[in-house]
Amino acid sequence: MKRMQATIKIPQRLTQEMTEKLKGLGVREIRTNMVAYENFRRASRMDYDFVYREMETDKKDVVYLDFFFDDTPEGRDASYELELNLYQIPLNLRYVD
Repeated sequence: MKRMQATIKIPQRLTQEMTEKLKGLGVREIRTNMVAYENFRRASRMDYDFVYREMETDKKDVVYLDFFFDDTPEGRDASYELELNLYQIPLNLRYVD
């Protein structure tokens, strides 16, 4: 079965807080990836990825939190509910095997 992978991009200082928030919203598997500022900047879509202004102004490495939903009606509903309750951070959903 395919799964949907979501990624949110956050400042390092929010890693623990956002991990706990995701767990509280029902996410079971979370992968934390530190991304060099230069790579983040090169790959970012300016208005979409810079949810926190400090990610641009501080020029520090950022954290990508990856988590997953099953490709089922329940998984899609869960991703929708999570996005509604996760401020205004886009999930960057995509299918993975």
